[in-house]
Amino acid sequence: MRIFKVVCLAAFLTVVQGCYYGSMTGARTLGENHMTVTGAVALPAYFNADDRREAGEDDIDDVPVSPGLIFLSGASDRIDIGVSGRAWGIGPVVRVGILDPGDRGALSLIAGASYIIPARLLATQFGVSAGYLFGSSLEVYAGWDGGYGPDVINIPEDADGNNDWDEVENKLHQSINAGVMYGLPAGEEEWIPESIGFEFAVPMDLTRNLVMFGLAVTY
Repeated sequence: MRIFKVVCLAAFLTVVQGCYYGSMTGARTLGENHMTVTGAVALPAYFNADDRREAGEDDIDDVPVSPGLIFLSGASDRIDIGVSGRAWGIGPVVRVGILDPGDRGALSLIAGASYIIPARLLATQFGVSAGYLFGSSLEVYAGWDGGYGPDVINIPEDADGNNDWDEVENKLHQSINAGVMYGLPAGEEEWIPESIGFEFAVPMDLTRNLVMFGLAVTY
C-alpha cells in the first residue's frame, strides 16, 4: 500500500506547476537509509483586496495555487539527497545538516537545481533552515529560501493568449519561511502518513504583499 501511495504522489509530478516559495521539509535531516516522499500545496493570501484585484486585472504577480513534490533519502545521518518537482520543473536536491543529529536543535543547508520543462531553462535553489524539536514529534522551524531562474509567475503570452516561454525572463526569487512538522505515530494502517506539516512563506521579490500558506503530507 505504501508503494502505491508513492506511485500516486509521483504521478502528481505530471501536473506540478506554481511558484518557488516555501520548502515544506523542515530543518532536520532524515537519518541514514530513511526515505520519504512529500506532497505539498501552497495557497496565496494577499494582504488586502486591492492587491488581489490588481494582480488579477493586470496579470502581474498573480501568484497561483502551487503544488509540489519532493523525494528524499538519507545518504548519511547528516546528508539527504533526492528529487523535487515544483514551478514547472524537476531536479536534484541536497540537504546537509550542520548540527549533531541527536540534538534537539537543527540547522541545515539546502541546494538544488530544476529543469523548467516548458522553458527548457535551468533554475537553481538554495537556502538555510533552523528548527527545534519539542518532545519526540513536533518540530518548529524557520528559514530563508532563494534561487535564480525563469519567472514562472509572470509568463508572457503570445498572440493566441498562450504561454510564451521563449520570452520568459530570469529573476532572483526569495522568501522567508516558518512552519511546523508533526510526526504521526506509526500504526498498522499503512495509509497513515509519517508526518504532516504546515508552513507560511513570505515572498520578498514581488510587487504584491502576500503570504503563501502551505500544507504538506509525508509518507
